[in-house]
Amino acid sequence: MSEDYEIYHASHRGYLKLGNEESYVEIPCAVLENEKRIISQTGLFDAFDRPRKGEKRLEGLPSIIGAKNLLQFVDEEVREKSKPIHYYHTNGTTAVGYDAELIPLVCELYLKADEAGVAVASQESIIEHARILVRSLAKVGITALIDEATGYQYDREKDELQKLLSKYIAEDFLKWQSRFPRKFYKEAFRLHDWEYDPMSLKRPGYLGKFTNKYVYEQMPPGVLEELRKRNPTNEKGRRARKHHQHLSPEIGVQHLERHLTKLITVMELSDNVNQFESNFQRVFENNHQLTLELD
Repeated sequence: MSEDYEIYHASHRGYLKLGNEESYVEIPCAVLENEKRIISQTGLFDAFDRPRKGEKRLEGLPSIIGAKNLLQFVDEEVREKSKPIHYYHTNGTTAVGYDAELIPLVCELYLKADEAGVAVASQESIIEHARILVRSLAKVGITALIDEATGYQYDREKDELQKLLSKYIAEDFLKWQSRFPRKFYKEAFRLHDWEYDPMSLKRPGYLGKFTNKYVYEQMPPGVLEELRKRNPTNEKGRRARKHHQHLSPEIGVQHLERHLTKLITVMELSDNVNQFESNFQRVFENNHQLTLELD
């Protein structure tokens, strides 16, 4: 065999429904023998209602994100998830797919381009699909959706939660650095009608509860409890470090940063706390069920 890539067998197969109740698309998906969750190559384009023919491919990227105005938003993670994955089709032939996590990454890429004002008119349809998909995926996560679609959820190892926690939480806490953008605090103060001083490090006591509820409680079950164990309060009710210092840089920190990006957008679109809570429920409801691909 002359190919220089590995071909995997799929242990579970199914069709993933993406979108909302009024409009959704079914795309082929699978869980491979190495527990990698994938979508078919055509499924990536179907998710955004885009044809594959006639699209230009730039710098080794799928053509759906190969436009020149998008390249400034393509990072190493996108490039890594864009690498084709070869697997055996049901009829014995080989097929090509992508890491399923490429779908939410493509969504983020187009939404960033839209926010930066560099998107073009021909991309408006994809941007609208991206908004719908982000709302859909924020609820349960791409991995959980594929596990349900393929039936793999019933065969997962019993200790998977412990594996998940070990990937989310670092054994040695990270050196302190600001993981929460200033925009998060500015919007939190605005929603609560608090006076905001960007030069001050003082924070209202309730802000900790706010952060736990809308940030850490949205991580997979057990993560916040484990963080509290590793970072307990002292006799004065204070913690020696910030919770985010205990998150693993490969998984936990990346999850935190992505969540904050979406959360801050919801905060910006809300006029007050009550409206924020309503918007938050619509976007992040059941987000605590998010699961993680285990390599």
